[in-house]
Amino acid sequence: MKITHKLPKQSISRDVGGNPVCILSNRAGGFLFLSDPVISKYNGLFVNYNMQIYRVLESIRLADSDVRELENGLAYIKRKHAGNSEKIIFPPGVNGLYYSLAKKAKIVLDFDCMRMHDLRSFGRHYHVDAGKDLITMGFTKRSDGRDDPTEDIGEFGLFIVIRPRGFVPEKDYDFVDQWLESHYSFDHSRKDSPAERYFYRPFVLAAKELLIAVGRTKDEALAELGRLKKAGLPRAEHKSIDRKKDAEAAAAFICAQESLECMKTVHEGVTRLYAGYPWFFQLWSRDENISLGALIRTGQFGTVKDILFKYISNIGRDGRLPNHIPSPHLGSADGVGWFWKRFSDFINELREKELLDRHISAAEMGKIKESLAESIKRVEKSFGSEGLVTNKGKETWMDTDCGGQDPRDGARIEVQALHLNMLRLMHELSGGKGYKTQEEKMRKAVLERFWNGSVLADGAGDFAVRPNIFIAYYAYPDLLSRREWQTAFDSCLDRTWLDWGGLASIDRDHPLFRPDYSGMDNLSYHRGDSWYWLNNLAALCMFRNNAIHFEGKIKKVIEASSEEILWHGAVSHHAELSSASHLSSYGCLAQAWSASMFIELISEVYCK
Repeated sequence: MKITHKLPKQSISRDVGGNPVCILSNRAGGFLFLSDPVISKYNGLFVNYNMQIYRVLESIRLADSDVRELENGLAYIKRKHAGNSEKIIFPPGVNGLYYSLAKKAKIVLDFDCMRMHDLRSFGRHYHVDAGKDLITMGFTKRSDGRDDPTEDIGEFGLFIVIRPRGFVPEKDYDFVDQWLESHYSFDHSRKDSPAERYFYRPFVLAAKELLIAVGRTKDEALAELGRLKKAGLPRAEHKSIDRKKDAEAAAAFICAQESLECMKTVHEGVTRLYAGYPWFFQLWSRDENISLGALIRTGQFGTVKDILFKYISNIGRDGRLPNHIPSPHLGSADGVGWFWKRFSDFINELREKELLDRHISAAEMGKIKESLAESIKRVEKSFGSEGLVTNKGKETWMDTDCGGQDPRDGARIEVQALHLNMLRLMHELSGGKGYKTQEEKMRKAVLERFWNGSVLADGAGDFAVRPNIFIAYYAYPDLLSRREWQTAFDSCLDRTWLDWGGLASIDRDHPLFRPDYSGMDNLSYHRGDSWYWLNNLAALCMFRNNAIHFEGKIKKVIEASSEEILWHGAVSHHAELSSASHLSSYGCLAQAWSASMFIELISEVYCK
């Protein structure tokens, strides 16, 4: 399989093995996940209605033809076959696909209309009407006694309209009307049951081009079809670096920016960032605030401000933010710290560019100070203990506990650093000496419990080596001196560095360490798996601390992340994680904070 990235002023190609995945988005919460063959229940076309995701198509492909080459044009995907090619566009703001061929051929469309994660097998009803110029299909989900305690109660409906071009119904339309079974190899490897499901194939048709629009009613679908006819390619201005410095990093840098654009959706009138595709289609406070770093770097100040001020109203009685929207029961110890870290970054960037007064009014600055003071007070009241900030198990970003053996409860290093940054920001905004005194007192308490002169502990009393100390540096570099940080980094890297260019999520000699991704049992998730967002963050911290001393490792991280974005997993997207044993693409295949931290890393290493 050959992959080509056709980018502005640059084209780069490579022959690769495996089955690359393509992911497109309509910037409205819908996405398209394509592979050849189908590998997952997350394959297909998905649309968003009020933060509820619906699957429509399982796949669309040429009949009896294999993909030989993929071309990523950022705004489109082209799949090339022997003697033909498919071009696919998912226009911004439209629940519909544009699908065209180099020459007319038979096209197979397989449908599986369902509410995301509703894997009930029965009660799925399709009705197809093939006209001369338009094929329409209605879908209704009704309860069925084989799945439910009730029978024949309507739950929801969808409507799909297809306008073919270069199509003669009498000879180009074959009514199939079959239920067939898919076996999902990707889901099976992840232990994500069920790994098989029946889909519906209504017809096979021959055409040169298809416009496919989706709605909850026929009128809504026809309106989407009208918008689809007028839609153009999504346009985004991406920053670039000199490809002579590093051709792959330059290409991956552009791809990462486009990937982050793909995560955008609109919720309650505000542009927001999903955590990732294909299954993190929620607004995760931690992920979204981490990802704002890239939007600040690329000057998207309006979007950053809207998101930050939206979160101010979501601060809870305990001073924290909810883990994600819709809110789960699981708490988030660090989401609020990341939120205030990004407010600090935003204010500093605006000041540096002399734009603060233009973007934040005096009244808004007053609201920021009031909310930050209240957040600090509530967090310390709810979670303060002996001068530190504590959390329950599974409340940090490492939110799995490996059967209760590794919950990361207590006081954790990155949570302390994020809170120290909150105190520093409050002092800078208010000028109050009390916050400076409080910051110095907490810093002293952290040093007494976490720092032994060579190792910075992961938790108070827990010297298991993890790379979370890099988050601590990123959030609050004043905790240690420059030389002390270098010592701490060296100690951590001695135990977590992976030769391919990543960091293990726990000491390689720890009894819980797993070298290979284990799937949804979570045994390797935070106990071995290498997280791309943290690899990129760690390289950025090494660059800031001592670029000469850490030069080799910084370069290896950039090479590994560029490699993954361009040639592995989902083409042009940055995956959630890799096995520790070798560079690979696992977990969520398009992860916002992975792309965001890569953008920050490249921006600082190559753009300054």
